[in-house]
Amino acid sequence: MIISGLDYIDKLRAEPHYAAKAVLNANGIIFFPESREHRDQKAEGISYEDNYQGNALAAMIRPRRLEIRYHQEFADEEIATLVRKLAMNEALVFLASWEITYQARRIDLGESQ
Repeated sequence: MIISGLDYIDKLRAEPHYAAKAVLNANGIIFFPESREHRDQKAEGISYEDNYQGNALAAMIRPRRLEIRYHQEFADEEIATLVRKLAMNEALVFLASWEITYQARRIDLGESQ
């Protein structure tokens, strides 16, 4: 699993207020500053493209919150499975305690919360 920008998000998580972005799919997650564009962040097997052309999801990050933007190829259940898988990684276990939303709907991660 690819995890990029972990040091960056770990530093931000210590702050009371912050904003960041992420690109994610079953291959991993890329964390990066809010000033950068989702479409410019790439890793092997992870590519967000405008107009649903990529294989990854775009997300906004706020304290203890991951807001995933709509992608026509991903249903709510797939989002829950994806985030649950990411949160199983020791480095990303913090995701299990975050509020996860997809299209402004809360995603229940089930037992992993």
